[in-house]
Amino acid sequence: MKHELPFSVVYMTDSPVPIGEIIDSLMGVESVLRESVQHIPTLFPGLTVESIEIRVAEISQRSPLKEIFLLTLFLTFQKDLEQEVPTAIENLTGIPVPDSMDTIVTLMTLIVVYYGIGALKDFVTNKKDDGPARRQLTKLIEEVAASAGVDPDVIRKRLEERYSDKSTWRRLANMTTRFFRPSKRHDNAPVQVNDRTIDKETVSDVPWDYIVDAESERELSRYYPDADIELHAQDRDHTGRGWAAVVPGVVTKRLRLKLLEEVNPMDVWNKNRIRGDITIVYERIGAILEAKEIHLHRINNSNSHVTVSH
Repeated sequence: MKHELPFSVVYMTDSPVPIGEIIDSLMGVESVLRESVQHIPTLFPGLTVESIEIRVAEISQRSPLKEIFLLTLFLTFQKDLEQEVPTAIENLTGIPVPDSMDTIVTLMTLIVVYYGIGALKDFVTNKKDDGPARRQLTKLIEEVAASAGVDPDVIRKRLEERYSDKSTWRRLANMTTRFFRPSKRHDNAPVQVNDRTIDKETVSDVPWDYIVDAESERELSRYYPDADIELHAQDRDHTGRGWAAVVPGVVTKRLRLKLLEEVNPMDVWNKNRIRGDITIVYERIGAILEAKEIHLHRINNSNSHVTVSH
């Protein structure tokens, strides 16, 4: 079955959005849509999403920022469930197939988005808390599960299993950040996804101090301005190797330290403690996030007098 449906995302901004943020949001919405469609068969065993095509139908730069996409879904039903699966879909939305697919895509997109917010917040705070996004996620999972006649734990297990994979988790973090970029840049502006609204409180739950490497989706990193750095190994002839450090209160184990172009090795040489602006790069291994490397962007000269004791 081939089904086309419009998909609208409106960022309730009160001023024009820069082109770069629009591009980021378009990429974020596209990625979230592709991801959300992968979860639909969880609700309806016997349904297969063969492929999905996404085209941008309209962009309105005037406030609010409006982006309209046209999705084409190619669906197949297991032969002996050709009648049963469409009936289940119709029961979920209360409207006939294929029109009901619009509602299903909206609901699953919101589930992916809310799950992404929670995953980012857990990463940044290093703990789980029941914030607005997670409360919305719980309600939405229960709503969809009840309507589809499945146990909510089936949906939760599907989400947890999929995003326990390192590369998939990174992609989720990246798409969530891009999806919300216009809103975060404009005072946590609400987002309207078709007929559902992500309110200001929930957008505020997105941790803006989480940074996705702009050049690659392979790295997870977080920026720390004016951090306290203990130097544990030095090599004044090289900036990319031979250095190691610990960041008290942030990273307790010794990590490789990379001096970026703005840093002169001689300004750090023979010191055991400095202050500076750093980025810590993390690696996700299964469900665990591990600090991998420290990048030193610049030095706070107020601590330049601290030298190694002999």
